Amino acid sequence: MTRARGIAGRRAIGVPAFVALVPAAALFVATSDARAAFEVRDASPAALGSASLDLAAQPFFEGASDRGLSASASHATLDQADGLTSEQARVALAGRLARVAVTWNQIGFPGAREHSLRATVDEATPGPIALSLTAERLLLAIEGEPAQGGVALGASVSARVALPRGTLECSLGGDRLARTGGLASLGVEPSFPFAVRIRAAGVSVAWMDRWEASGDSSPRLVVDLALGGAAHLRMARGIRPDRGGAGLAIRLGRIELSVARLDRDAGGSVGSAALGLAPRSRAPLPGDGR
Repeated sequence: MTRARGIAGRRAIGVPAFVALVPAAALFVATSDARAAFEVRDASPAALGSASLDLAAQPFFEGASDRGLSASASHATLDQADGLTSEQARVALAGRLARVAVTWNQIGFPGAREHSLRATVDEATPGPIALSLTAERLLLAIEGEPAQGGVALGASVSARVALPRGTLECSLGGDRLARTGGLASLGVEPSFPFAVRIRAAGVSVAWMDRWEASGDSSPRLVVDLALGGAAHLRMARGIRPDRGGAGLAIRLGRIELSVARLDRDAGGSVGSAALGLAPRSRAPLPGDGR
């Protein structure tokens, strides 16, 4: 597994459980280029369209000025492996000053699953600088073994600059900077997501990466196209590992339907579909062209 610790370390679980998890670890590593537990953060269509499983994805339609309640649920199949799936549910409430989102995610197969519950608080008022705070509860559940896990905290900052024909956005985060002791034995380490995005006339182009404490990275180029305000197309190309992703979302009133696929050049694919409910009050980001 080349430096991979799998979905759990030998020190964290008993030998029988570790032996039972070897196939699971191999599948997770092949799916996400992961080197530890909980490396698959998001397998929703929005994430696959970004050629990403290791970053929490920006929703297709959600804008900084949206107000009210939104929700979504997704299901993903990974590498056509029997029973290996990822399910996600997300609920967000946006007010005048802040947006609070709670996301539940699980990945695995019967008998061995990773569960994560993530709460994120963002500043909702559009401005030149915005802060975001994240708290996660991570749990590894293996049949016949005590559950292992802990809590992790992170933060990010983003800046927005108005351009003559759009906006320039930059963001830098510290993911899982603080962790409780139970996560150290599972190989959970901090990382630093980074993105630069230009938005103009319904098109956005982003260069995204995730820098790990080990020095590894996995850059990707992501292009978003708003198609008439009722559809959204997202395409991406990533390297290390080489991969491509594409996703399409359609909005019918408050209902959002989306599908996406991620393919790795070395072989294997991930497919996902989602159903969402948009907030009642929707407003575009500057330069969105929606």
